Amino acid sequence: MRKDNNLFITLEGIDGCGKTTAGHELKSRLEKKGYSVFYTMEPTDEPLGVFIKKHILEESQNDDDTDNNNNIGKYCNDKKNKSLHEYINTLDKISYKLICLFLFSSDRAAHLSSIKNKIKDYDIVICDRFTDSTFAYQSFDEIEDKAKIDKAKEFILKVNSFILDINGIEIDRTYLLDIDPEIAGKRISKKDVKSLYDVQSADVFSKIRENYLYLYERYRNRIGLIDASQTTDEIVSKILSDMDSLL
Repeated sequence: MRKDNNLFITLEGIDGCGKTTAGHELKSRLEKKGYSVFYTMEPTDEPLGVFIKKHILEESQNDDDTDNNNNIGKYCNDKKNKSLHEYINTLDKISYKLICLFLFSSDRAAHLSSIKNKIKDYDIVICDRFTDSTFAYQSFDEIEDKAKIDKAKEFILKVNSFILDINGIEIDRTYLLDIDPEIAGKRISKKDVKSLYDVQSADVFSKIRENYLYLYERYRNRIGLIDASQTTDEIVSKILSDMDSLL
């Protein structure tokens, strides 16, 4: 496969949209076509990502899921440090959102060091959640001041853009798997392990979906909208059809 036009693809959507399942199937089909594919996701399994999953997302995990050589992992599994999660969640909404914004962005900044190398080594790099997730999930929609919300959203877009620009990275295509929050909620209810966002109300997911659709309207040249109520086979086939013009 050619190396002069390697692609960086991101997958986005609300929890329960099926993007991770579709992402792994997409990787498999691309590899069968002869492409080398690297699949990654955010939050990462690196120290900052583990910290986020434990103290922000509260993702359930066994001790064996965390690298024993990882200091953050050891910290997160230390029962006497549970108070950190409690502390973060007692802060006011603006402080909490700022902490989330900078934590997720910090994990991404570190992640990009790896992504830059993978883009050189692989034909296609697929990232499950990236900058658009930060906008969709971390926007300050819970506060009452609309002017502050609008200002915060523009700031998040600038942070996202800066992190990419300073690293010399461009997203070639984003596939937004769009789905009705009610359908997504039914899918989530079947999961054995749930994170913070898995237990949010349909109203919260509706707002996150609105943020994603705003990005779609703003960046149509980059973001492709996919109906995620379809089967995984149909979703992946549509993504592959679109990718033909990029490969």
